Amino acid sequence: MIYLDTFLYYSVFASSVLIYGIGVNKVIEVEITKDINVLNYLKAIISILSTSMLVWLITNYILMPINLIEFFPLVALLLFVAINTFVEGLMRLTTGKSYSEFIISFLIVLLSIFESSSFLNTVLICAGCFASILLLIPFNITFKKRLCSNGQLLDERYYGYILIFFAILILILSVWDIGWLNEGVIQ
Repeated sequence: MIYLDTFLYYSVFASSVLIYGIGVNKVIEVEITKDINVLNYLKAIISILSTSMLVWLITNYILMPINLIEFFPLVALLLFVAINTFVEGLMRLTTGKSYSEFIISFLIVLLSIFESSSFLNTVLICAGCFASILLLIPFNITFKKRLCSNGQLLDERYYGYILIFFAILILILSVWDIGWLNEGVIQ
């Protein structure tokens, strides 16, 4: 049950997009189309999970015993670049398209290592952070369709509206997290 709680916490209540701001620009820029590029998300999750698992193992079993824990972001960067380049090369060879994304995936890796306490916890935090990005995409597409339903084109006001929408979601999630799920807080 604790693992489900961890996954839900990082995917909904401490959403990496809403609370940490990781991937806000990519979630906002998702196009309103019927064809979703699954390979892009598959590449990202493979890179994120494999890098996080390897960095956690290296940090726990190599860097911690020799008291060099401060170097784990450098190790994470080097491993992420190597794994991401390898997976990107495989994707380009098989599909002929580029699916490069760096900063969002790398920030999820760092977040999962910083906040984890075990190997499984690292994997759950990675999956939860990635799921938080995927959970907000339908909200954003619905918001765009609703805003453009009267023939209005998306302009700079759209970004203000979507950020206000995200702020309202943050408030709703914060109230729900504090008020309804923590029994005994409000009596």
